[in-house]
Amino acid sequence: MKHLKPLFLFLSFSLGLEAQGTFHLIYSIDQYNQDVNKGCQVDGENISFTLELLAESAGMPVKKYSYGFSQQDAYKFFQNFTCGADDVVIFFYSGHGFRTEDDQVAWPLMYYCVENEAPAGGEGLKSCGVPLDWVHQVLINKGPRMSLTIGNSCNNVPGDEKANKRAQGLKKDKPDDATEKKMQNLALLTSFSGHIIASGASPGQFAYTNDETGSYFVNELMDVMLDGLFFTEQSTSWASILKKTRDNVQKKKPDQRPQFMIVANNKRMYSEGSDNYQGDYEELGLHVPEFWEEGDELSYDNMEWEEFDEEDYAEEWETEFEQGELEELALEELPYILLHAMRMDDGQVSQGEFDKVYSSYHDGMEDYGYGPETIGLMFELAIEDFNSDDPEFFNIFLEDAIVQFREHVDPDIQADILAVIQGASDSPDAPDFQDFVESLTY
Repeated sequence: MKHLKPLFLFLSFSLGLEAQGTFHLIYSIDQYNQDVNKGCQVDGENISFTLELLAESAGMPVKKYSYGFSQQDAYKFFQNFTCGADDVVIFFYSGHGFRTEDDQVAWPLMYYCVENEAPAGGEGLKSCGVPLDWVHQVLINKGPRMSLTIGNSCNNVPGDEKANKRAQGLKKDKPDDATEKKMQNLALLTSFSGHIIASGASPGQFAYTNDETGSYFVNELMDVMLDGLFFTEQSTSWASILKKTRDNVQKKKPDQRPQFMIVANNKRMYSEGSDNYQGDYEELGLHVPEFWEEGDELSYDNMEWEEFDEEDYAEEWETEFEQGELEELALEELPYILLHAMRMDDGQVSQGEFDKVYSSYHDGMEDYGYGPETIGLMFELAIEDFNSDDPEFFNIFLEDAIVQFREHVDPDIQADILAVIQGASDSPDAPDFQDFVESLTY
């Protein structure tokens, strides 16, 4: 993604976007717990790069903050933090999150201790935990036009790293075709008035990550935000951006369901419905600094509950985004089709066949917006399965790749790919090869 920066900077000046307050970015990244710190730092790099580019593109000056890794450091920072009435404040935490066995709260407690030095039992809760929801409420109290509180509580993905890479998918670099019309949704940063909290998992769940690519939640959130705020020509909304992020994460990790809440017009709207919202922190015996004045009519606890309705979402953008994702998935799995096709003419893949299909795939995916490393990764995964002594894994992905190709790849792109397959084969007249090529468009 790094080549995007000149594009964003160019557009922020060429389109004459005026600054709308200051863009405050507060980062709290676990660099200390060795089981999660690498993935958390990747998350920090991914989200800071994306958010800073969006801020610059919106014409908003950026201020960045961080603080020490302790409960008291967190409390002190937010007690002293100030912002203006037209500012945007974004807080991002990536690290361990926890909850007690029987607590009834929706949002995680951020974990500000090093595990091998942490106090045991209930003392760990009292001296290591800072509620994500407390940060959300404090930022509302500070009075910015908009705040976004994001928590990703990390846990390493157990199991095969190759499966993790496959599940995570490729990283797509966005094409350099942004226009003024496509930047219309930056108003969600420059004009939106309200407050959002989102966490990578619902109560009782893990938020999965790995050292190389970071977390599912952050990767999906950044991808969806970039498309929704910058690249689409369809109008969108924060509710749709957060819902698509939640749904995309759960497709890849069925036992992880991100949650979110939007506070606007003195009302609270929770992604899982107000009836499913779980309690507060008083019963946990956790004492946090208070910011609401007693009897304050704008007290967070006095805000009304309201359900999301159809007007809060952007159906056309969600449909467009989903269709684009499905085509991307089909193209990511295309190497399985290419390798199998080359084998069907004479039972093996010659070096010449491999070079031709790889070169064509590389050039095509590069034009589509992918970088060389991710293009190589997808072919590498397919080759490993292709050369395996057990063909079952390859065949499973091949069947899925064929279905995805038929149903979600644009007909013109299909025709180009079939022409590449025909031109690369050593024996294009072989019956098995011809039958397979014809089967791709049934």
